[in-house]
Amino acid sequence: MNNEAMDSTAVRLTVADAVDVAADLIGSPAVTDGWNQPSALDGMTVGALSAHLVRAAGSVLAYLDRTDPSTVPEGELLTPVTYFHAAIDSPIHHRIKEVSAAEASAGPAEVLDECRRVAADIRHRLPTEPPDRLIGALGGRMLSLDDFCRTRFIEVMIHVDDLAASVGIPTPEFDSRATAEIIHILVDIARRRHGEWPVIHALARADRPDGRSVFPVL
Repeated sequence: MNNEAMDSTAVRLTVADAVDVAADLIGSPAVTDGWNQPSALDGMTVGALSAHLVRAAGSVLAYLDRTDPSTVPEGELLTPVTYFHAAIDSPIHHRIKEVSAAEASAGPAEVLDECRRVAADIRHRLPTEPPDRLIGALGGRMLSLDDFCRTRFIEVMIHVDDLAASVGIPTPEFDSRATAEIIHILVDIARRRHGEWPVIHALARADRPDGRSVFPVL
């Protein structure tokens, strides 16, 4: 595993790189031919999963547009860990399948075009934003742009893996620094939810069950 830390620009561009990988996968014959078939995620077709992936990536641009840069946060900023805890209970979470199915109905060509546009816009816009830029998500709760980008490449990369599994092809390669950050954040989510020792046991002492399932966390 590559332990080299990513600076702000690298974090932001990692999102664009991940969406580029997603676009290549969405445009592949395996995905376009299986568009209306069930995906690896219950209740979603391959097309709906593709559309959801694109929307998840594009939300960083939508939230940038909606958040006045001068907004002062009320209370503590969200982190990637607390963001995912809040997102699980968000009302929009229950509409994801419906929205994704509607957007997938446009067909693979249109979803692919949108994916390419999102990647290009992210690559153009995000590096120009100041290091301390904040955005409002989940009902206006604030977090740094960089931390929201971390949530985006987690969403995109995990759903790329889901999409690849759905059509029976290997998961594409990603920057090892990004996969290392994903592992770190997912473990921290488990620590927050279950405590230190259940996570340690899940990772190193599976013969000492704590009476609960630690993983998966999302």
